[in-house]
Amino acid sequence: MSVQQEQVTELIDLVQSMPAKEVEGVVATRPGGVDGALTLIFDLLVSEFNPAKAEGEKGVFQFDIACADGRKHHHVEVVDGTCRTGQGVHDHPDITIGIKFPDMLAMGVGKLPGAKAFLTGKLKLRGSPLMGTKLGEWFDHPET
Repeated sequence: MSVQQEQVTELIDLVQSMPAKEVEGVVATRPGGVDGALTLIFDLLVSEFNPAKAEGEKGVFQFDIACADGRKHHHVEVVDGTCRTGQGVHDHPDITIGIKFPDMLAMGVGKLPGAKAFLTGKLKLRGSPLMGTKLGEWFDHPET
């Protein structure tokens, strides 16, 4: 098992074993803290990108993640069959996804489907609603 897989497994265990309101506090005390967990989640997302499913398409997904110590911003950019992620606010996102840290963590490790997060109000979209569906189409993210 790779280090990334071990870290994701640890996050899955946290998400499953405690109330959402406690998850961020526990993650904050771990090596890398909240920022390290978010980097892991976004690196995992990039590794699940399926270029065949996004052939000829492009888009920028901006994530606005509410955390106890303020907002964290990450973006995922798909262009020319490649996918990359970065911290900070992208100049021209196609969609902005607002979500709380515990829900982002649960969604990132496959414990909260994006559609369910949206329908239950845990995920807010600004921008192109059609682009919001592309996260499910362009990425092979198994639900665990």
